[in-house]
Amino acid sequence: MASRTYRAEAIVLKVHDFGEADRVLTMLTRHFGKVRVVAKGIRRPLARLAGHAEPLTHASYQLVRGRNLDILTGAETRAHYPALRRSLVGVAGGWYVAELADRFSAEGVPTAPVFDLLETALSHLDAGHDPGLVCRWFDIHLLDRTGFRPQVMRCVSCSGALVAGDNAWSPEAGGALCPDCVVRAGTSHAALSLRALKSLRYLLASDFGAAALLRIDAPLAGELERHLRSFLHQVLDRDIVTARLLDEIARLRPVSA
Repeated sequence: MASRTYRAEAIVLKVHDFGEADRVLTMLTRHFGKVRVVAKGIRRPLARLAGHAEPLTHASYQLVRGRNLDILTGAETRAHYPALRRSLVGVAGGWYVAELADRFSAEGVPTAPVFDLLETALSHLDAGHDPGLVCRWFDIHLLDRTGFRPQVMRCVSCSGALVAGDNAWSPEAGGALCPDCVVRAGTSHAALSLRALKSLRYLLASDFGAAALLRIDAPLAGELERHLRSFLHQVLDRDIVTARLLDEIARLRPVSA
């Protein structure tokens, strides 16, 4: 008989209270995909595993297979991302990438590339990199690794080369449109600047070490955010809840001179 006990390297995506003292954890594991487990008694004072059952915790968990939910019995933390948690925008960025990892993962379906991408994004947020850049790099690589890569190399409609001009962004079509196809479409599309097009290509082709060298001012950052969020909304057919929190934080932050 196979053992009911197993270990899983995982990152906690979200939690919710269950019963009087328990908590259900939604975790993304490296090898088993997304799983939901119950942490019994975790809300009691001085609960032994409380520190391992917080969102954005990366740990090696010991689990016991249950009838409906597996049960958390032990944990060894690998990363708690303390610097990320000391910054409001940093932790909001962490919640944002965790929400997207949750939305793009199915329970019990192995998805190591998404796990690796999430771990990389959280590590760079914790290292103090600009959350906007981390999130945009995560956005486009998540789309790529899950089979929804936007077309940024050629026109998504006619496959012609994209050059300087009145290009547009069409999530419905799947990416960038050339000026001729924009005219033929006869409908309104968001303008896609040459800077944004080049930046999207660069982000898609780069690991984060290279992406961190990209110089992005506020107008370019806003354009990239709008385009990638609209594409994610098209794929998911729903809003990204934590994006609204990031927007609220951005409105509270002073504008640089």
